[in-house]
Amino acid sequence: MSFRIKIIALILLVSIVPYAFLMSYFGNTLRQRYYDNTLHEMQTQLSLNVEQIQQYLENIKRDMQFIGALDVMNDIYSLDVDRRISNLLEQKKVELELLGDFYVVDKNDSIIASSNSEKIFQKIDKEPFYSVDIISNINNEKIALLELEFSLKNFTKFFDNNDGQIYYIVDDGKPLFKSSSFEHFIVVRKALAFDDKIEIVLEKNQEDFLNELAHYEKLFILALLLGAIIIGWSAFILINKLIRPILELSHNVEEITKTKDYSKNIEVQGKDEIAKLAQAFKQMLSGIVKALKENELLNKEIEETQKEVVFTMGAIGESRSKETGNHVKRVAEYSKLLALFYGLSEDEAEMLKQASPMHDIGKIAIPDAVLNKPGRFNDDERKIMDTHAQIGYEMLKASNRPLLLAAATVAYEHHEKWDGTGYPRKLAGEEIHIYGRITALADVFDALGSDRVYKKAWDDERIFNLFKEQRAQHFDPKLVDLFFENLDQFLKIRDTFKDT
Repeated sequence: MSFRIKIIALILLVSIVPYAFLMSYFGNTLRQRYYDNTLHEMQTQLSLNVEQIQQYLENIKRDMQFIGALDVMNDIYSLDVDRRISNLLEQKKVELELLGDFYVVDKNDSIIASSNSEKIFQKIDKEPFYSVDIISNINNEKIALLELEFSLKNFTKFFDNNDGQIYYIVDDGKPLFKSSSFEHFIVVRKALAFDDKIEIVLEKNQEDFLNELAHYEKLFILALLLGAIIIGWSAFILINKLIRPILELSHNVEEITKTKDYSKNIEVQGKDEIAKLAQAFKQMLSGIVKALKENELLNKEIEETQKEVVFTMGAIGESRSKETGNHVKRVAEYSKLLALFYGLSEDEAEMLKQASPMHDIGKIAIPDAVLNKPGRFNDDERKIMDTHAQIGYEMLKASNRPLLLAAATVAYEHHEKWDGTGYPRKLAGEEIHIYGRITALADVFDALGSDRVYKKAWDDERIFNLFKEQRAQHFDPKLVDLFFENLDQFLKIRDTFKDT
């Protein structure tokens, strides 16, 4: 271990360890305070909820006192009035969305009016939740009671339950309407003022609490790391300045090795041996940059030369069959356009454009007597002519250049047919490389529209009818559709590179 590392380790030990203990104590304090704040927020939330419930109960009491004091209550023993009172009580029940019923009970504990007509004339068999005396306007004596049968489930309308928290009721120690529970939870409770045996309980998922806390703990850890970095940096700047320049040079060398960016500027201050070494290294990098640029230009020139040679070879092959160089130009342009419409990338489409002129390169090995025969081939001549696809492939397949490999594929497969009746391998459908399928359509379109030794050029209508007939037979149906959808662009290419 170097002396420099030992010094850094010692400084870090005597500074970061006490700092870590202090931050740990602060973190625990923060955690406890956050827990206390969460409990306080829950208690505040619960208190507001309980206050709403108690206000709701007060409103019910006031409504009952108001109803009990109505003049109509003095005629409760009139059948018609009983119905009116029952209707009034039923309306109030609906208005309050009440689970339970209002009763008017006589001195014999019989129900004479109710928000529930089925209860009339029955006996009261349990304690009412709340009752109001009905006083006679004549002699001020109690003539009946207005009572409320009330379900504690009415309180659940004030409960805002969700995945992170639930409210429920505890009545004399028994939990009510508790739909679920959490494995780990924080709980607060508060009794109702009118009956301390009834408590409203708020239970929160402790996992949610911990997730929220984790956000602050991340900030705390970030602060801890930031402090450690500051301490570490302070320790670093205390290191002897004599070794810093070589460390900077070493770091720059490492960065250049990783990024391959040989143009990176290296500056080391001073006039000592390290600065001289840095200057020598800069000169070496300058030489590397210059060599890379020259190599890049050379590769570009080779690539352009390769494209030119490929095109020229394709034109030579076509010239043997009395065709113009414009044929390979048109096929190249058609092929690129179709490739782009089909969805190939710009790079792939350009590759096909450069490779397609080689589609008939194998014809250079076909005898002139066959190649330029003015009439139809006999069987033997057709077999000889068909070998040009295999010959072209054999000529090009040994290359490791992407362009020549693409040309080999085009030469090999541009006479295959979608229905499997083509040659030389009778491939079908997508077994045929997309380069071969595209070049096949482009080649046939141009060949039919051009004069050859064995035929006159077809008119467009005859060509288009053939393409429609040969869709999904000779040609990929999708390519045929794309051809017709963009026909004007193909005709524009034909006009641009017209034979003279």
